[in-house]
Amino acid sequence: MHMVTALRGAMVCGAMALLSACSSSNNGAQLEADAGALAAPGAATAWEAGSESRFCPQVTLREGTAILRKNVGDEVDYVASITEATRDCRIVDGRLRMQVGVTGRIVPGAAAQARAVNLPIRVAVLLGEDVIYSELGRQAVSIAPGGGAKTFRYVDQGIALDPSETRVVIYAGFDEGPPE
Repeated sequence: MHMVTALRGAMVCGAMALLSACSSSNNGAQLEADAGALAAPGAATAWEAGSESRFCPQVTLREGTAILRKNVGDEVDYVASITEATRDCRIVDGRLRMQVGVTGRIVPGAAAQARAVNLPIRVAVLLGEDVIYSELGRQAVSIAPGGGAKTFRYVDQGIALDPSETRVVIYAGFDEGPPE
């Protein structure tokens, strides 16, 4: 009986650890390191000079935008998925400046050709129903037939808000635009 109870407890702890790894909340340390590597020399200095913000809105993956699947006929070309969205906030020049990071994986399918794929990633900020920031970026990732999964990272550093505005919602996800 004690063995069963211990086994159940271990399974619950393991499940909780696995779920906690899926959290989109992050203190931003890795995001800041990634963004610092991508930033222009002057931008990194301004970011570092800013003060940490008490308010830093969560980033949410909008439903239906976390997976991008491309086919060639009936065969899968590739499947890309967003696995995490994080953010880091600083007060710079009196504005709440945000860096939003998106991490994911791309897996080539049976129809994959050796090439670079440009993944369309949108970061949007809403204040109520109003879109106050929206940027569509592209992240290039190389794929090859029979190749394994690859990790990608995208960082949007363009968000600057009024620091007193705490009713904003941040969304990230794939965005291919209107159907062709």
